[in-house]
Amino acid sequence: MLAIVGAALTVIVVIAAFAVDLGVQRVVRRDMQALADVVALDLAREIDGRTRAQLAAEGQQTSPSSALALSLVRNGDTIGDDLTVTVSWGAWDGETFDATVDPPSAVRVVASATTDFAFAPGEGSATRTAYAEADSTACYRLGSWAAAIRSGDSTLLGPLNSLLGLNLDLLSYRGIAGADLRLAQLAAEPRIGSETRLLSSPIAFGDLVQASIDALGKENSPTNSAAIQGLGVLLRASAGLPAVTVGRALSVGAGDSAALDTNMNVLDILAGSLAVANGRRALEIPNLQLGVPGIGNVSRTTLGVQQGLSLACGTPGSIESRATSSQLDGTLDVDFANLPSIGIDVLGLAKGTLQTTKATGSLAVQLGGATGELVSPPPVTCGDGTAGSPDTFTVRVATALASYRLTSDVRVQGKVQVGSGFLKVDALVDMTVRLTMGTGSGPTGTDVALSIPPNDTVPRQTGGNAVLLGAVVPQVLSSSVDVTLPLGLGISLGDLKAGIVDAVVADLTTGAGGFTTKTVGPLAANIDRYLVGPVARLLGLRLAGADVYAVNAVCANPRLTG
Repeated sequence: MLAIVGAALTVIVVIAAFAVDLGVQRVVRRDMQALADVVALDLAREIDGRTRAQLAAEGQQTSPSSALALSLVRNGDTIGDDLTVTVSWGAWDGETFDATVDPPSAVRVVASATTDFAFAPGEGSATRTAYAEADSTACYRLGSWAAAIRSGDSTLLGPLNSLLGLNLDLLSYRGIAGADLRLAQLAAEPRIGSETRLLSSPIAFGDLVQASIDALGKENSPTNSAAIQGLGVLLRASAGLPAVTVGRALSVGAGDSAALDTNMNVLDILAGSLAVANGRRALEIPNLQLGVPGIGNVSRTTLGVQQGLSLACGTPGSIESRATSSQLDGTLDVDFANLPSIGIDVLGLAKGTLQTTKATGSLAVQLGGATGELVSPPPVTCGDGTAGSPDTFTVRVATALASYRLTSDVRVQGKVQVGSGFLKVDALVDMTVRLTMGTGSGPTGTDVALSIPPNDTVPRQTGGNAVLLGAVVPQVLSSSVDVTLPLGLGISLGDLKAGIVDAVVADLTTGAGGFTTKTVGPLAANIDRYLVGPVARLLGLRLAGADVYAVNAVCANPRLTG
């Protein structure tokens, strides 16, 4: 029996010895993976737009001041001997690491160590690999509600109340526009509860207003008193307003470091969120018929006004990094009435009066339409906040066609007497002339390089100012002159027809009491006065362009990717 027990104990001891040695090796493997992960995250923080050559020193294990050496000091409690950590800079797509990409967007860390077996002869080893990337994010603004409010233009009040469904005075708007908050401050308020809820979930508009009041109150700043007072007016007016999703309105993704830590205008946050939630794009344009004779029915007098996404925060190329500037679009249809007659005299051989039997018109408007997107290269870089070392990033501003055009189609019919006496005949005239007054389109887009400073306060501008309707451009859509000339009249049929057409066009475009002078010109003046001017001031519109502000940049946000 003792022999059996002794043999069994021998086997048990051998098994235990193997278990201990294998267990220690497993601990080394676990420690090497943990070490590779944490070192990769530490080194990913160094990826800030520098080249591989510039980053090489940070991955040297023998350099005591390198990022790798400092990370190993902070994580020096691993098990194992002969610790070796190698670092490679490049790009990682989830399957393949490319060490030729420069500047790099990822780092690969390989950690290995050995351990002597306690019972079995020899030693064991463990090698583990980790990949980490660094995202750089930035925030920029294409126009803003605050910029419009701060202009002090009293014409803003009615349109803003119309767009937002509120009834505030300009003083309240100005007070709210004078305060800034970080989204992280709002997220921390008990009424909101978390960053994810603030940016991703519908929130009662009153709760968002109250959270803003509470957050501003905690700052204990005397400059916030006007904003808190204005927000109080807004809170009392908020009953029945829809819930809002802040991230959707501001084009900010949940967890975006740059967005959460950026000071944002309170009116941008609230008014932008409410405008999107309301779906309010309509702005009534009055007075286009004011003082203009000859205008009959005007239909579709409401044109679309889209404030769009004034602020965007994200990584280059991401959906969150895209913003849309203000735009105005739509079509207004006009029927003309009480049209003037047209008297013509072609070389003394063709005389008569023609009637403008029908005229219809339309105003097609497309202003603004600029979109922005954060792009790389060049990468987002972070300096020390001084003019000598600014934060930099680039926004690609692409613009749609920006123009507005007034078109009138005029039909002219009647008889013109050709010749005289026994040689007199009637010429039947039927023609349609299109009269157009329009603006040209602006540039198609450009890459806008931004720096902080100075573009956090001084915008980069693209495009040009909205211009007024230009001169009338006539186009003969159709013409018919039905006449057989008597012999001996001394003019060719082709010259006669061309002369009649030219006379009609001249009367429509330049005649003292003609259609352009009496109706089209005054209508165009009203369009410029009541439509383009106020709306351009309201939205800060530029033809095919935008004002682009840099807001914030955050570099090297690390994350493990393999």
